[in-house]
Amino acid sequence: MATTITVMQSYWTVCWQWGFIPYPCKKYRTVTLYEYLWSSLTETGYGFFSKLVGCENQIRYQWWTWSFNVWGSTTYYNLLKDYDSPRPESGTCPPPGDTGIIE
Repeated sequence: MATTITVMQSYWTVCWQWGFIPYPCKKYRTVTLYEYLWSSLTETGYGFFSKLVGCENQIRYQWWTWSFNVWGSTTYYNLLKDYDSPRPESGTCPPPGDTGIIE
């Protein structure tokens, strides 16, 4: 289950001096992020989309996103990552060290 954190983010926008002169200005907003500590996160590229499958605390998550990982697969381990929305759950993960091979 994700941990929620509240952070202050800065962003650039257009402000107006005297109501008609535009100039760039920096503003701040408070946002809630969802923080996951992935024991493993696998990204598989399919053109300009990626399928991501991650395990956190024996819970499996799976979702699709835009990417430039055109083809191929990469797995990351022990990764702390923040998202602006919760990731969708899709089952359970095998316990650590379980290879799935029956002896």
